[in-house]
Amino acid sequence: MRNSRILRGSRLKASLCLLASLVFVLIGTSMIQETKMATVAWGWACVAFFGLGVVVFLWLLIRPQVLILDAGGFTVDGGLVRTPRYVAWRDVQGFCVFSAGRGGKMVGYNFEPHAKQKSLLTRINRSLGADAGLPQGWQISAEQLAAVLNDYRLQALGRAG
Repeated sequence: MRNSRILRGSRLKASLCLLASLVFVLIGTSMIQETKMATVAWGWACVAFFGLGVVVFLWLLIRPQVLILDAGGFTVDGGLVRTPRYVAWRDVQGFCVFSAGRGGKMVGYNFEPHAKQKSLLTRINRSLGADAGLPQGWQISAEQLAAVLNDYRLQALGRAG
């Protein structure tokens, strides 16, 4: 088994999302200056929603997401993850790409039946396509990430093909 591998979140993607959020905050600010109450309300909604986006994407620039792969499993850290989340390879059936609606593609995974991850959130997630998922915004595509994770998992479990 190879050494640990670290995959990092894309600062370019975070920067582009930050820029888009800032543009919409400016649009919302201009809408607030209007005289129609409906336009003003939409302006405030725009400023609030995309203002939160500004904060999130700034944070992702300061503390990018990190995915650490090792012989025992993977750890998700950084970004909006407050405490590192570790998942053992033996607890995962495999990784797949699923559609997150208009949000694009995500890498998801299902837990093995013996894994103690059967929470209410896991059951809700399962109805959406997978027991759990990884955040978006990596330097590689969702398809490439799923392939890397599946390959690493199989090698770690001694089933490399």
